[in-house]
Amino acid sequence: MMNKSDSLFDFMGTKGLTTLEIFYNQKQDRVFLRGMREWDDNVRFERYSIDFSMEDILTENYFAIGTETMVLELTKSGLKDYLEYVEQLIRERRDHGIEFYYHRKKNIRAMYCKHVNTLGIKNRRQAIRAGAMRRHELSESEIDVIIDGLNIAQAMAYKNAIARIPYGGSKILVQCDPVELDDFESMGFLAYVTDRSRSFTGPDMNFEPEMADIIRYKFTKNYTDGRESPMKTSGVPTAYGVYFAIKEACDFVYGDRDLSHRRVAVQGLGEVGYPLAEYLLGDGAKLLVTVRANLSKVKSLQQRWGEGLVEYVEPEEIYTVDADVFSPCAMGGVITKDRIDTFKFKIILGAANNQLKATSKEEEIELARELAGRGILFVIDWAHNPGGVLCAWMEWVYQEEASFEKLKPRIEHICRDDFRRLLEEAEETGKTPTELIYEKVEDLVFSGADFHESLNP
Repeated sequence: MMNKSDSLFDFMGTKGLTTLEIFYNQKQDRVFLRGMREWDDNVRFERYSIDFSMEDILTENYFAIGTETMVLELTKSGLKDYLEYVEQLIRERRDHGIEFYYHRKKNIRAMYCKHVNTLGIKNRRQAIRAGAMRRHELSESEIDVIIDGLNIAQAMAYKNAIARIPYGGSKILVQCDPVELDDFESMGFLAYVTDRSRSFTGPDMNFEPEMADIIRYKFTKNYTDGRESPMKTSGVPTAYGVYFAIKEACDFVYGDRDLSHRRVAVQGLGEVGYPLAEYLLGDGAKLLVTVRANLSKVKSLQQRWGEGLVEYVEPEEIYTVDADVFSPCAMGGVITKDRIDTFKFKIILGAANNQLKATSKEEEIELARELAGRGILFVIDWAHNPGGVLCAWMEWVYQEEASFEKLKPRIEHICRDDFRRLLEEAEETGKTPTELIYEKVEDLVFSGADFHESLNP
């Protein structure tokens, strides 16, 4: 029986492994494992890219363990059910697998969740996948973190296809203590994982944008975003796209894009939620906002726009407020089966990833149908929040020539024009927008369609 306390990283520590890889061969429907010791505990990752590269073996005691032995050892350790559950999750999403990297001295546990890379293999660049890096607390259940990573990796594959950028989807999940900006050892290790994964990434939840500036300056150019990057942070481009999607949804539901008589409930005022709130307020909307920390963001909005337009509500109250639109912009999993009957919103559109509390496409579609049955327009998040990955893509490809102004037309085309066509086609076919966009994007993701990188929409 699987326990919530089960951990592959604890197993790695016991066996002296630094790296564990789970590969899923979809054509053969087989799972392969490989465990390795690739570095010693005394390796200084603060010297990464100076003294060594991500291709180097950093120990005299290198060893590797194949599938049969790995399964045997995991079974002996009582992790057979746990491994089988992880394999099931990977199969359900048609992922390529997960790579685990363990910095034992700092207790940094990095998981590189890999969805299909068909688009990325043909793009003639070093990176074949794209997806941000997110930090979780060490106290969180490892399996919950894995589920979060696999869900977002799949969503990133679909988001990249919708954004017309030729990369597979991925997500790097890191369980560790908060990383201080003078902790070059931790940042060097995160840079190593980034390069090793053949992805380009940037800071997501619980990683500061300033960290990206340091990693890019000291370790690798494959880490995008940051206060001093050409595109600054990706929050504003993401918010810009969600703002246009909300306006189109309001026109579709209410027959009017004018937000001056709309009430919008915004959950979270972070790197995306705050600029989205400003876009909405600039259009005349009245906001009900909530945060779990840092009430200064609420006060800042109230001072600029007035308390009459920005009302604070407690975190648990945001689900039951009387508003036209609910915009989740914090953690995922907030739309649960139990909460649907309490919603008073007609529209749910936000920037948060994995807004539906689900572990598979089928569960997501079922929840989307339940929302539609309650008269609520909902569209899965990756269909309308590609601004962040577009921002990272432009910076990674165009470097100092990248700019938000150049990117705006592409975001508008995807989040306004394409999004509106999706709503209209869904209405014509009798499907939910979530069902329809899944049908459209999966053909793109798995067919290996030949994309061309361009600033044009």
